[in-house]
Amino acid sequence: MIRPVPHAAHPGTEGAHPGTEGDETRRLRGALRDLVALTALPALWVGRTPDQILSSLLEVVVGLLGADLAYARVAGESGGVALEAAHGDGVVGVDAAVVARALGERLAVLEPDVVRGVRHPIEPGTITLVTTPFGVAGRHGLLAVGAGREGFPSETERLTLEVAANQAVIAIQAAMVAAETRRQAEELRESERMRLTLLGNLPGAAYRSMAGPGWPVQYLSEAVTELTGYPPEDFLGPAPRVRMGELLHPDDRAGVWQRIKQAVAEHRPYENVYRLRRAGGDEKWLWDRGQGVYAPDGSLLALEGFVTDITARKRMEDQLREQTETIETVNQVGRMLSAELDLRTLVQGVTDAATRLTRAAFGAFFYNLTSERGESYTLYTLSGVPREAFERFPMPRNTPLFGPTFRGERPVRIDDVTRDPRHGQNPPYHGMPPGHLPVRSYLAVPVVSRTGEVLGGLFFGHPSAGVFTEREERITVALAAQAAVAMDNARLYEKEQRARAEAETANRTKDEFLATLSHELRTPLNAVLGWTVMLRGGTLQEPTRDRALEAIERNARMQAQLIEDLLDISRIVTGKLRIEARPVDLAAVAEAALDAVRPAADARRIELVVHCDHHAGPVTGDPGRLQQVVWNLLSNAVKFTPEGGRIELRVARAGDHAQVIVRDNGIGIAPDVLPYVFDRFRQADGSITRQHGGLGLGLAIVRHLVELHGGTVDVTSDGPGEGTTFLVILPRDRAAMPVEPPGVAPAAGTSDGPPCLDGLRVLIVEDAVDGRDLLSAMLVSRGADVRVASSAADAFATVSSWPPDVIVCDLEMPGEDGYSLLRRVREVDAERGRTTPAIAVTPYGGVEDRRRTLAAGFRLHLSKPLDPTELTLAVASVAGRL
Repeated sequence: MIRPVPHAAHPGTEGAHPGTEGDETRRLRGALRDLVALTALPALWVGRTPDQILSSLLEVVVGLLGADLAYARVAGESGGVALEAAHGDGVVGVDAAVVARALGERLAVLEPDVVRGVRHPIEPGTITLVTTPFGVAGRHGLLAVGAGREGFPSETERLTLEVAANQAVIAIQAAMVAAETRRQAEELRESERMRLTLLGNLPGAAYRSMAGPGWPVQYLSEAVTELTGYPPEDFLGPAPRVRMGELLHPDDRAGVWQRIKQAVAEHRPYENVYRLRRAGGDEKWLWDRGQGVYAPDGSLLALEGFVTDITARKRMEDQLREQTETIETVNQVGRMLSAELDLRTLVQGVTDAATRLTRAAFGAFFYNLTSERGESYTLYTLSGVPREAFERFPMPRNTPLFGPTFRGERPVRIDDVTRDPRHGQNPPYHGMPPGHLPVRSYLAVPVVSRTGEVLGGLFFGHPSAGVFTEREERITVALAAQAAVAMDNARLYEKEQRARAEAETANRTKDEFLATLSHELRTPLNAVLGWTVMLRGGTLQEPTRDRALEAIERNARMQAQLIEDLLDISRIVTGKLRIEARPVDLAAVAEAALDAVRPAADARRIELVVHCDHHAGPVTGDPGRLQQVVWNLLSNAVKFTPEGGRIELRVARAGDHAQVIVRDNGIGIAPDVLPYVFDRFRQADGSITRQHGGLGLGLAIVRHLVELHGGTVDVTSDGPGEGTTFLVILPRDRAAMPVEPPGVAPAAGTSDGPPCLDGLRVLIVEDAVDGRDLLSAMLVSRGADVRVASSAADAFATVSSWPPDVIVCDLEMPGEDGYSLLRRVREVDAERGRTTPAIAVTPYGGVEDRRRTLAAGFRLHLSKPLDPTELTLAVASVAGRL
């Protein structure tokens, strides 16, 4: 059996071994040594775990006491066993409930209930089990030792157990403290590792700045290096090498500190977005959120926060904002272009929008216009700079830089024009003219209509390099396309408005003309009828009768001239006005016209100054019609020159031409009227016409007659009150053969027919079949040897194999036109040592058309439809048959 011994029992000498006093002394000394040794156990067990300490305790106790078994355990905080150890032959453990009962009731219990698994129980006696309680960190512990010998436990052994248990408590508590310390240290290390890992993985840097002068940085995470380019240690301490505040963009500093101060004053978090200059000089956008750390009295101790890089986000925001602004601006421009029909407003709006969207320092739009006369010219508008900045410089030329844009080929975008090989190659400046705005970045985009016509070009410049990217180019191309459509619409609208205005003006002028015609016809008719009735009454005396006859004759002639002018206008309109051409002394014709107007000039005391060079001619023409030209110009001058004025008539030679100049110091012509003085129904306002009389058709007749003679007529005037100058230029007849060909409307006493063209080789070039056959029949009927060609290529082949004496050529042909054909013919003529005379045939009969054909080398310019006699006379004239 196991006999439990209560812990409180002290049996004195019970269980002591008999012996002498010396034995007892030795025994006590040995026990004392054991007790002293036990006090060293905690030092020996340093570094061991509580479990290991319990096991070592049992080994020490069994060894010291010679016990058969030992058991120890410590209860858990919430029940159960936290630590447990056993020692002995086959001992597995002691049931806690059994031990507790044994301790509480101090009763002997059956061996199997107390010690389980003892393979060699002690027989036949019993084992005495002594228990010693202890406490560890507020938890209950138990040390139980059993021995089967007599006298166990002695007082010394009981003391030894208590000391051993106490030392175990000391060692276990130290081990538990060490374990807790190690656990806390490990948790601290893990927490720091987690903190560093989290901070290292966050897209930004954490900071702590202490309140005080300079806001010294106490902590800054490693990510600050990526943000700023500086290591954290450069920011730390009271005297850092780099201060964060100094890296802030100057424009952002005040706002950042203001928001922090306001947030600190209100004890709330703050947020800031600002730009920061990095170590490499580049900039980043940062987002900063933090809050103050306050003392119990509310004073600020530090600022703690987190800052992260939002440059990519800002860039995306900027791009989105730019795209939004671009779309909005393009839409605004589109709405403006769709609604705007004024060309100048339109191009200015496009230039302003494109300059803003491309971020150019300045922009320019050079655009082409055509005047009402068909003259082409270029205008420009500017954006970003005053117009005075460009007025001193010439218009852009067709250089390698500007040429592709003006030809409508492609956009030109150059990052640095000063490094472009095309720059600086053209005189006189070899680069930018002195005083020109500096340009490095260059962008130019042509503006081309739907039909392929080049309407102009958009040009942009910036003094910095690399400003214009593909984005700016795409935007400008889109705006140029919109501008082209709008300009087409504006031009169509302007053309329609001009046509409407011209039609209204024509109708109004026609009505005014009819009213004037009625007045001018009725006025002389009134005098004729009035004096006639009085003459038939027989009541007039001789002087009055003579004056009446003169009035009748004068007014009859006036009416005849009006009718003749009307007939001439009718012939001009229907194309039936013809001339009887022959060599004419232009000076003699001019003097004859002067004699006709001299009485009227003398009556108004107008001085006539005449300079007529009889060597200026001869010219080929109709002397009667040429005299009509000069007479109309002189009559016009007399009509509009006040009394006591001056009129100059000059006939002179000018190279291969003869010229007639009629200059007066009369009322002059207003600039807005000047372009229309040769137009029918557009000579002057109604009041002038009524004041001076006449139908105002004379100058229209003059222009047509001069053009029929292959010449030109121009008028100049400095304005009202500054007089007027008319200049007639006629080609001189270098052959000067005194031949008087018959005309379609021969003069009185003349009965000759059209000239004969027998044997004359004539090449007709006309793409229209009917026109070709008609021209051929006209000339064949007069005896000419005619060949025809339907194109310039066929004509050139004929010229090469059959050299003609005269070429009659249509100008408007598909493919190669008449101008190009004549240039090729002249190359062949140069090889043959001859010049084939050529006559241009065209439906266009304007002054500019005649000038162009004569300048190209054609001898005469005939307008369709052609009269057979007119064509025959023209061919005979250029062939020298007149």
